[in-house]
Amino acid sequence: MGKKKTTLEPVYRLWGWILLAWSLYRYFLKLPEWVDEFIAKPLVFVGPVLWYVIKKEKKRLESLGLTTKNFFPSLYTGIGLGFLFAIEGIAANAIKYGKLNIVPIDALQQYGLVTLLVLSVATAFSEELLSRGFLFNRILEKKKSFLFAAFISTILFVLLHVPILVTSLKFQGMTLVLFFVTDFVLGFATSVLFYRFRSLVAPILVHVFWNMTVALYL
Repeated sequence: MGKKKTTLEPVYRLWGWILLAWSLYRYFLKLPEWVDEFIAKPLVFVGPVLWYVIKKEKKRLESLGLTTKNFFPSLYTGIGLGFLFAIEGIAANAIKYGKLNIVPIDALQQYGLVTLLVLSVATAFSEELLSRGFLFNRILEKKKSFLFAAFISTILFVLLHVPILVTSLKFQGMTLVLFFVTDFVLGFATSVLFYRFRSLVAPILVHVFWNMTVALYL
């Protein structure tokens, strides 16, 4: 018998179920943000991925970027690029309003800066583990093309944010365009970082910087 051909279909299928579950959660439940980030996302995003990697793939968690290898280079790079993303957010704010106009989101006013930072870390961990550690890495393994893996995983990362756009944010016009553009840039940049370090540290840090920039400036 010939060797069984492996495909990305199971990976895409798992992502599809995750998107469906997240969409239904967003549509039917309006719970506090801390529930979304500390309970819902770990259950919907992280749980199925860990199950798939451990039970189906029989792989170690290192294959998701959960490793101490390259920790400090990844840490320093993540912080440095995070500042650049903060500058990008400020520029996007200036484009949106025609001048720098700080209008903090409701979550910042409700939770305060420290709690919002913790929420941002939780968000970044769940989304980066799914989008970079799982999707990008599996696509890269099968297709052997960084550009293909980065593009496809970034598109899927952007689509993952459609439920919140439809159910709560409801952006329009230039704000919606900026959201999609910056989300794509974020996803592609964190793919580059994961490819470079094979670690989630830098992608998570950049993601956190971006989340906080959105909270403060957009």
